[in-house]
Amino acid sequence: MQFEYISDRHCEVCYKPAISGVCQDCKRIKNPVMHHAIFHYNDFAKTYFKQYKFNGDFRLKAAFNQILRLNLKGQQIIPIPVSAERLQSRGFNQVTGFLSSANLPYLALLSKIETEHQSHKTRVARLSTDNPFRLNTPSKLPDSVLIFDDIYTTGTTLKHAIDIIKNAGCPRVSTFSLFR
Repeated sequence: MQFEYISDRHCEVCYKPAISGVCQDCKRIKNPVMHHAIFHYNDFAKTYFKQYKFNGDFRLKAAFNQILRLNLKGQQIIPIPVSAERLQSRGFNQVTGFLSSANLPYLALLSKIETEHQSHKTRVARLSTDNPFRLNTPSKLPDSVLIFDDIYTTGTTLKHAIDIIKNAGCPRVSTFSLFR
């Protein structure tokens, strides 16, 4: 009940809450990708993610099963990966945990090199990071995919993943996150 839905008043491109039309960030981007999000990243959400992601309470992955099924069913989903080092230390990928719990199939097409936690960086540092993603296989991609992440803050993570997928030949890419 404490997860706050994003209202109809949000950026038409990135879903930034409390914006009419297109936000200033999206106006500066050439060829922005349409994003969709469900909830505000409020204090309750931060507490939830601390428990799930950083304290390793994997049982919390089931909290969004119904919402994910409603929003992602039938999509060719590419989850944002965690690095091998992060997977080793955390024990799980929180994004694929959500998808597996909701019984949603996904394409594990991306891998990630280890970088500093995004949550430890300033906005400026996040926006200027190098692309940490690599394509796992050179196989033909579907014509349309949806890249899924847990939280959209600056959009840098999703933009890096989009670049890799589009450069690999996928013409239609959209993005989705639970929180914005």
